[in-house]
Amino acid sequence: MKLQKIIGIAVAMSCMSCHEIVESVNDTFHGAPRENNKRRSENVTSTTTSETTTITYTSRQPDEDKGFLSNAARLSAAENALRRLPAFAGKDIYLYEGVHFYDDGRINMKVQNPENPAYVDAYSFNKGSWQEPQPVQLSVHDDIASRLVKLDDLHFSSVATLCRNFSMKADSILGAAPLSHVYAILRKNTYTWYPQSISGSRERYFISFTKEGEVEDFYRQ
Repeated sequence: MKLQKIIGIAVAMSCMSCHEIVESVNDTFHGAPRENNKRRSENVTSTTTSETTTITYTSRQPDEDKGFLSNAARLSAAENALRRLPAFAGKDIYLYEGVHFYDDGRINMKVQNPENPAYVDAYSFNKGSWQEPQPVQLSVHDDIASRLVKLDDLHFSSVATLCRNFSMKADSILGAAPLSHVYAILRKNTYTWYPQSISGSRERYFISFTKEGEVEDFYRQ
């Protein structure tokens, strides 16, 4: 009788040991215990097949730069940051050919070199700061003087006014896309804002703006 009890206890202990071994193996090959997996599920996407489990980690960050074209304060800050660059200390800034503004916070433009007026440099504003200028290759036939506009005559904040007026017109046109890019073409100490059209699904309109971004002309084409 005592021998049977001893055998029963040994069998029970053996089964418990097997169970613990199985759990240890499962933990090793299938990840953390259930409660830990539940806690991680908020940040992990798991895809399971018959043979493997693939875990993908994703990171989502808000698009902080979107809406740049309609933000007069940020546009002015970008202009002021350009003026404060050491290369332009105590000097006038002349833009060359054109300047491009994008709704994701970028500005691309060319500027007459402050040390040598026969040279032109490309400037890029991205993620809230101006990048190092890059040299621009010019031809002997390029008439630099005819494509210069003094920065004092082109205020970046005018883009916000233009964007607001463009959006007011576009909102009344079926199928018109929101504004994502504004640029100025520079010629003979003057500049012209673009785009100059609003296209809807059934209509197309011409639009032009003053230097300050106000609507100058608007009609259906």
